[in-house]
Amino acid sequence: MPFYGWYKLVSNHFKPQKLNKTTNLKTTYLNSTLENVELLINYFKIIGGKEISMSSRRQNAFRTKWTIREDKLRNRCHIQNASEYLESIKDNFSKEQIKIVIADIAKYVTSLDENEDVNFILLSTNTLPSAIHFITAENLFLNHQIRDDYKKNYNIDLLTIYSLRLSLESRIKGLLGIDYASNNGKPVGLNALIKISKNLESVKYSTDFKWVEIEWVNEWINHHMHRLLRPYPWIIHQAITTLKPFVDPKEPVEIGKSIRYSFYSATFVENEEELQREIETELKAVFPEIEIKWNNGREIMRK
Repeated sequence: MPFYGWYKLVSNHFKPQKLNKTTNLKTTYLNSTLENVELLINYFKIIGGKEISMSSRRQNAFRTKWTIREDKLRNRCHIQNASEYLESIKDNFSKEQIKIVIADIAKYVTSLDENEDVNFILLSTNTLPSAIHFITAENLFLNHQIRDDYKKNYNIDLLTIYSLRLSLESRIKGLLGIDYASNNGKPVGLNALIKISKNLESVKYSTDFKWVEIEWVNEWINHHMHRLLRPYPWIIHQAITTLKPFVDPKEPVEIGKSIRYSFYSATFVENEEELQREIETELKAVFPEIEIKWNNGREIMRK
């Protein structure tokens, strides 16, 4: 056999064969049983690779800017966070929840497993008409409920962002005991109040939450609110998990010989007058012309 003919035969024989597409997403999307959801979770664990630390996963989940070289890390964090979210809801989920996760995660899956078929998913915009937001607000006020045809996480997940922002700002201002603060007529923003809060020496903070993670969540919330972006459900899950030990702690606290339960057990003060002086001093150091209207009460545990 001529050399060329032999080479052609060998090269054809060893030519990589195109693999059949896998259908992990499609199977669960079309048939959202518990068994299939568990299989999907296991699939995510495989393509997500070596487990990334919780702190790193949260930091990357709440980031709003990326470079190209960080894409793989971002994608793995999305996959691992989605896996954790599915694990948290697998005993009580709706088909709508599973479909939303699969539709949102598809592009990150294909970046890590190009053999996975995602062509069955119809792409959709990430924004909703303003009328839907208005109708939802109107129904919440007038009827204390959301219209049945809007009760889907695609339609209302953005509302969760507003609620989280409200709860965080309420907690920070409650901790500081501030109703309103302005500097030269301009309101002092939540970012500044968080920076003041985390460095207070008169407050003992629970070790169950981390201030840097609170700041990550706040930045992520602002990004989605101002750009009207619908957040991924697995990152909402991380946001709630991150804020809960600060905003809504459940663990009892031992003070002296008594055990206390409180919404505010994440923050403890022994001398509240000293705390107020410290807050005022720290704020004036940053905002010399600040005007503060104090609340009658403060959201904090006392000795």
